Amino acid sequence: MNANPPGAALLLDGRRDDDRTLAFAHDAIMDGLAAGGWAVDDWTLRDDRIAWCAGCFKCWTQTPGVCAHRDDGRTVAERWTHSDLTIFLTPVTFGGYSSELKKALDHVLPILQPFMQKRRGETRHPQRYARRRDLLVVGTVPAGQAEGPEAQTFRRLVERNTRNMQPPRWAVAVLESGAGDWEVRVAVDALLAKVGVKPARDAVDASRQEVVA
Repeated sequence: MNANPPGAALLLDGRRDDDRTLAFAHDAIMDGLAAGGWAVDDWTLRDDRIAWCAGCFKCWTQTPGVCAHRDDGRTVAERWTHSDLTIFLTPVTFGGYSSELKKALDHVLPILQPFMQKRRGETRHPQRYARRRDLLVVGTVPAGQAEGPEAQTFRRLVERNTRNMQPPRWAVAVLESGAGDWEVRVAVDALLAKVGVKPARDAVDASRQEVVA
C-alpha cells in the first residue's frame, strides 16, 4: 500500500486524565505524522468548552451544518470537514467512547444530511460533503481485558460508526493499560500503515538513506 501524501490530520484526544498508555499512543501518532510531513490539529478535548448535544436537530432543520450551541462544538465539525485523517484517542468506557470524546462526536452530526438512503442493505444518512477522511482509533482497557467483552463491543462500535462516516480506510486497536512505550509504538505503526501513513521509524530510516546518498 502506498503511503498517503502529507495532508491534514485531526486528532481528537478524549483522555479524561493522564492515561499513560494513551499518552504513549498520542506521542507515537504525532511522531509518525510529523515524520510524514502531515499537518496535525492536536485537540485535547477536556480543555475545551463543548456542550452536550441537545438533540434539537437544528443543525439539520434550521441551520444546516451548524450546531445551535455557540461553543467549541461548532469547531469540531468544521475541522472534521477539512481533515484527511481523523484520529480518536479514548479510554474504553462501557464499551464506548469517553464522555469527552462522545460530546465532540455528537457535534459532527451536521456532516450528515437528515434524509435516509439504502446502502448495503441498511438505512443510512447520506453525507453532506463529498470529501472523505480516513479514520484511526485507539482505545485502552485495564490490563488483561484486550479481548474482553468491553473491548469487543468497542471494536464493533467503531466498525458500525464507519457505516455512516464512510472512511476510505480505517483501523482500530484496543491497548491494555500499563503497556510500555515500545509496545504501543509497534501497535501504532501498524495502525498508521493501515491508513496509508508510513511508520515513523521507516520515514527516519529513509531520511538517513537520503543523507548518506
